[in-house]
Amino acid sequence: MNLSEIFARNLRVRMATLSFKTSDLYKMTGISKTTIMALEYGKNKGVMFETIDKLAVALECKPEDFFKLNCEWTSKSHTNNWKNEVVKYD
Repeated sequence: MNLSEIFARNLRVRMATLSFKTSDLYKMTGISKTTIMALEYGKNKGVMFETIDKLAVALECKPEDFFKLNCEWTSKSHTNNWKNEVVKYD
């Protein structure tokens, strides 16, 4: 499994865990639906750090979680501690 596939799988799982649709993420982040769908299915050629940060904030996780091979998305510690570790950029 390559990094793009890992990112796509983790993005889909996190979206499903929070019952988010592509349109929900679009409204929350301003990232185009086309870009979100490409990321969801591993069809992207690259991704900007700013995009990853926006997705992490919207999905209440850390940016590096998208790249973990075995991320435990349902653990309480994961969902409770994300705000302490996510950095917001203005």
